[in-house]
Amino acid sequence: MVKHIRKTVISLGAVASLTLVAAAAPALAASADDIPIDRCKRGNFCIYDPPRYPLWQYSGNISVTHTFDGGSSWIRNNGYRVAGADHIRFTYNYFGESKKTGCLHPPGDGTTIKKFTKKKSVNIYKVQWVGAC
Repeated sequence: MVKHIRKTVISLGAVASLTLVAAAAPALAASADDIPIDRCKRGNFCIYDPPRYPLWQYSGNISVTHTFDGGSSWIRNNGYRVAGADHIRFTYNYFGESKKTGCLHPPGDGTTIKKFTKKKSVNIYKVQWVGAC
């Protein structure tokens, strides 16, 4: 009986030690694809106007006007690489200027960010997912 109790105590001690080792093990880090760039979820495009990150975030096409301050704002394509629909084409202007068109590539395929550096209001009129710039 004493021998049986001793084995039980040793077994419980081994389990407790293993539990402590498992609890001390570090958690697995998230992959780079799981962490949004500037809080822009993967598969979306985002419009930023600091200090609010992002101001707007979409996974589909938009055709409503978004107005925000220029100077330190930008639009980012954080979409997936998909044939025929991984670039974003957008129409914008600075206050009082004519409309322009821009196009951004998906991550890993060229320019993904357009910065609006003029200290004027910016209007984005339309953003569409397209095949290529």
